[in-house]
Amino acid sequence: MNVFPIVFDPDRWIRVPVDWTDEQWPDAESWASWVADEVTRDRGTADDLIAAIRDQAVAVATFPTEHVGARFWYFPVDSDPRGWLDLYVQRRDPDGTTARELLPGLDRTLIDPVVDELEGEVFDDFARRLSLVPLGERQLGEGHSGILAKAEWLAITGGWVVYGISVDDDPRWLTQRLADGDRLVAGMDQAALAALAGGARA
Repeated sequence: MNVFPIVFDPDRWIRVPVDWTDEQWPDAESWASWVADEVTRDRGTADDLIAAIRDQAVAVATFPTEHVGARFWYFPVDSDPRGWLDLYVQRRDPDGTTARELLPGLDRTLIDPVVDELEGEVFDDFARRLSLVPLGERQLGEGHSGILAKAEWLAITGGWVVYGISVDDDPRWLTQRLADGDRLVAGMDQAALAALAGGARA
């Protein structure tokens, strides 16, 4: 089992396998059953709630993971589970480009995105962008519209770029996990990043 080089708080996040090769679980359903058992053990949780947690875990684990280095499900011990954060790592020769400049382009937003500079001990540069993206009939179907709240993290450390993303259809839920998201991305281990050169994945 390859472990993504990051320190995370197990009271806030659950690591979601993005590749079942060499994992202790053969598939998403087995992992989801294990998670549901772990988070409800000795709590007298009703069977229907356990089933709901298992179904949600399956949905998180089976969402496409192409190029995703690691996925973390937000499941704080003091609140309900909601959403996840995907991390990507890419090798890039340093050229003076800032984290803010490396953030992906945005097509349309409802308001101007907010970009904050963050602190990270292992990073040369670290930024987070918050945006509200309008969704129309093309995404939601005829007669429907909505918004997608998006948080993106971009960090540069040596010859590596780390990109994180978490989205939600309710900005309040995304806001609740922002600080934990900051700490999660900041938990990257710079020395261990070199191990990814061989293509290791979480």
